[in-house]
Amino acid sequence: MARKFKLNKSELTRLRRDEKIYLQFLPVLKLKQEQLQIEQLKLRRELQARAEAFEQARAAAASMISLLPEPLPLSVRDLVKAQELVIGEKSVAGVRVPTLERVVFPSLRVSRFGNPPWVLRALPRLRTFVQLNTEIAILNEQYRLIGHELRKATQKVNLFEKVLIPETKEAVRRIKIALGDQQVAAVCRGKIAKGKQQAAAAAAAV
Repeated sequence: MARKFKLNKSELTRLRRDEKIYLQFLPVLKLKQEQLQIEQLKLRRELQARAEAFEQARAAAASMISLLPEPLPLSVRDLVKAQELVIGEKSVAGVRVPTLERVVFPSLRVSRFGNPPWVLRALPRLRTFVQLNTEIAILNEQYRLIGHELRKATQKVNLFEKVLIPETKEAVRRIKIALGDQQVAAVCRGKIAKGKQQAAAAAAAV
């Protein structure tokens, strides 16, 4: 629904000021939109690469995972479970997103005695599996936050380009026409009034 405007000079001044602000702000919005689109594309590629690495790690760890139920003097699950996630933060086009600084695993020593040989080979592979899974989770959260902000930026760009600026330009045009018509009407009324005054003066002089 189009906005309604008063047909006067004050409204014309206000609308011209608004139009100037819109035209100045639009490039900033477009730049943010472009930066977010670039970041989203980069994240999509990064997620794809991580997903491929994850599948490779899962395939490498698959044979080891099947051995986990085997009775052992230590808990392999506890050794490959993340002990701590160190989460950071960065700004992308003004959007704060989480970053994974590192995944901390337990630093327990595994004895070669009393443990099957596969345990020492399995730990790095299983930890890589957990590491990649965590990285993917953080990247997905980044992608979600960037996507949310990109939708907002796109809505604002569309609002400025398709609604506010066209409506304001059209309102300025109509007010200028209306003011022009009012000026012409005022001139005509002035001429008519002047004509009547001259006629009255001529009649009085007779």
